[in-house]
Amino acid sequence: MNTDGQLVLPLGLRPQPLLQHFSTLGNEEAVAAVRQMLSSPGPRCLYLSGPGGSGKSHLLQGAALAAGPWSPYLDLADWARHGAAPSVQEALQSLGSAVLLCLDGVDAVAGKRPWEELLFALYNERLQSQRPLLIAGRLGPRSAPWRLADWGSRCSACLHYALHLPDDEQRLAILQQMARQRGLFLREDAAYYLLRHWTRDLGQLEQIIEQLDNQSWARQRELSIPFIRSCLTAAGQGAHLPEEGASR
Repeated sequence: MNTDGQLVLPLGLRPQPLLQHFSTLGNEEAVAAVRQMLSSPGPRCLYLSGPGGSGKSHLLQGAALAAGPWSPYLDLADWARHGAAPSVQEALQSLGSAVLLCLDGVDAVAGKRPWEELLFALYNERLQSQRPLLIAGRLGPRSAPWRLADWGSRCSACLHYALHLPDDEQRLAILQQMARQRGLFLREDAAYYLLRHWTRDLGQLEQIIEQLDNQSWARQRELSIPFIRSCLTAAGQGAHLPEEGASR
């Protein structure tokens, strides 16, 4: 929020992506597998795949937060954009003792042998030390163009769940759930307005709800369509139609 109280979009920091805030609609088995990994840690590897907005990062970050101290979450796609892969020795020294290791965007480094050698070493180290590994990518383990055959084989041996994007009715329910988690009441017509005029990406919608929460407390207003429209207009963003036409 800026100094004159107006809503600023695109939005800033997101609330912590806790596991209990993840809607399991359509992904019940995958979420149950993540929870099982947390309750019974051991030498196991779990691979989550799915398109952007399906909740991979939320689940990995939520698992890292739930696992306790020194359970790092690393986005390999972001790392790869900013430099070369760390050495295997360096990675093993810094990550070897992690209670849970969560590696996001692994398919972003597919075909880059130094990265795949690092992943192969981390996989072996995790299993030898009896510690779990949770990884995710847009592509499934058998679809990514791995260059290192040994890593491709290990990756394909992981327990794999494909996450599914929610349909429009599920998006409505999830959006209303996001509001309830913050003590807000979001009517169905207002939720549909956000989906139809702003975005259908749940990550972006969560950020919008967080900021609308701040505005509703500041102005003592409910999340009605006129209030939401005024916030978007005040931010100078206007209404943004989703790339896909929303339908009910």
